[in-house]
Amino acid sequence: MKKISLVQINPEEKVSILEIVGGSNLESKLLSMGVYKGRQVTKLSHIGLKGPVVIRAGRSILALGHSVAEKIIIERE
Repeated sequence: MKKISLVQINPEEKVSILEIVGGSNLESKLLSMGVYKGRQVTKLSHIGLKGPVVIRAGRSILALGHSVAEKIIIERE
């Protein structure tokens, strides 16, 4: 399976998080926002080429920076 990041999928696509490659500091920060390995998220929008990526994780809607979203490796449903 080819590893792709959250940045590379289309809006309104539902995916599962496979891994977070940014280290334990980034993992704990995302965990506090409800984004962790195995969690299903839906990409809502991607603003511009290097702009924020907006996702829905459970009942929360989050805007992640482009560089953070690139470090979230996902698996398509």
